[in-house]
Parts: sequence; C-alpha cells; structure tokens
Amino acid sequence: MSIGVRVLTRSLGLPWSRMSRLSTTVTPETAIGEPVDKHLKVTASSTRLPVVSQAEVIRTRQETPTVRCITLKLHNPAFSFKAGQWVDMFIPGMEIVGGFSMFSPPDQLAQDGTIDLGIKFSRWPPAFWVHDQCRIGSMVSMRAGGDFYYAPEAGDDPYDLLLIGGGVGVNPLTSMFLHATSLYLQHQECEEEYKPGRILLLYSARTYQELLYKNQMNATAASTPGVEVQYFTTREPPPHPSLATHGHISLEVLQKAVNSLNTSKLKSFICGPPPMIESINQLLLQSGLTHDQIFYEKWW
Repeated sequence: MSIGVRVLTRSLGLPWSRMSRLSTTVTPETAIGEPVDKHLKVTASSTRLPVVSQAEVIRTRQETPTVRCITLKLHNPAFSFKAGQWVDMFIPGMEIVGGFSMFSPPDQLAQDGTIDLGIKFSRWPPAFWVHDQCRIGSMVSMRAGGDFYYAPEAGDDPYDLLLIGGGVGVNPLTSMFLHATSLYLQHQECEEEYKPGRILLLYSARTYQELLYKNQMNATAASTPGVEVQYFTTREPPPHPSLATHGHISLEVLQKAVNSLNTSKLKSFICGPPPMIESINQLLLQSGLTHDQIFYEKWW
C-alpha cells in the first residue's frame, strides 16, 4: 500500500530537513534570516516526480483576507500527483523556487487538467508574487513531489482516516479528504474499487473567518455517508456555537474522535504548526493509537 514515508512520533530526533518542508505559508517573521531557497534545501531528500509541466493561471479568488486561491491548468498530460503532495513552482524571472501544497484532489486533475493552491500572504517572494503579481493568464512551471500522501489502491484493506489540521496546514489534508470521498463514490459505481472507511477531519484555526474551504468540505460531508468535519477556533469564538468549537483540539476531543472510529484500522495524518503537531502526536498516543498509525508533515 502506498501512503508515503512514515514520519512517526518517535522520529522527533531526526534532522529538521528530514521532518519538515514549506507548506502554503511562510510568515515574514519566519522568513527573516532564513535562506530564500530553503524550500529546495529542506526537501532535498524528498521524492520528486520527473515531469515538469507549464501551467496557466485560469482562476483566482480571495478565500480569506490573507489566503488567495489560484487554479492552474497543466499543459503536460503526464503531470500527476498523490493527495497530500506539493509542487515546486518555477516562476519566470524569479530564481527562488516556491513550494505549495495542492488542496484539490487528484481526480480533478484527471478530469479537467487543473489543480488548486491556497497560498497565505507573506513577503517570501513566491508567496508575495501570488498575491501581488499573479493574474489570470500568468504562466509558471511545476513539478510534483513529497512523501506525505494518501493513495490507497484497489485491493487494499479499508481503514478509517483521521485528519487533523491547523491553519493553512489543512491544504494537503483537504486534498486527502476530497480524494477519500471521491474513492467512496467510485466504489459505489464499481465494487472492485477501493472502499474507504469512515473519514473524520478535525480542523483548527485562530478565527472562524480563517477556516478555509468550509463550504466545499461541508457540502462533501453532507452528501457522503461516513464523512464528517469538525471545526475549532482558538482565538475568537465562532459566530454561533453550532458552527465550531471555541478552543484547541484537546485530549478529550481526540479520545472521542478515536473512539468513534475503528481503532484497529485507523491512520491519522496531521499537518500544521510544529508545536501543534508534536502536541497532537502525544495526545493521539494517549488516546490509544500506535506510532505506526500516525503520519505528519511540518511547516518550516
């Protein structure tokens, strides 16, 4: 079964370059004093697919006041990726290579040749270009890579999926969430296709406004049996208690989540700020999961 290189809680002593990469945000504070080409350095040992494709920006939208989404049309039909992976983005005239996670699922690429990126504003040059200069018709080149992904295949034993995201770390998890629901629909049409188990996404952001892709995920959960998403806001209460829980993803929340799933056949994928990931790892272990059931990817 292909689910990517396992990064386990007992691996916290590994070099940082083995444990983290650029997600869809680098704040001005973290960029200060850091080499501008850090994406390539910290992902030097990561798997990269051989195909490089030109891509044209065909849609843009402001998802939140700080996150801009862009849809890109890939020109090379051989371009592919697994749910949870990222792209190297080569921007004309810029020596610095960007690195951003897709939040769209692989079947969107297969159907219409496009991918979606959600990129938070920062002064790091590739992210700043997306917010300041990128327009419909802008051209870039892309190469997919990464070892944190969800890619079960027909014939694999089904397992439940617990996704836990913080901030824009939800991007690769959204791709996994949408891919899992797509697999469920494919199984409905053909029983020989892989059938996912239950899918639960726990997603935390500072405010309700900063929670990304709510409409899409809510619609997906409402229309797909066994799929659920729960939101948490850490800085401000949501507009209404029914929309989200005010507070952090706690041990009690995780124990309840784990108990609602098939613990013997469960994999948990986590992406968010490093302190959050380390805390969630420990809480999941206290909730009964084992090291080899936990997979994560850190931001810088």
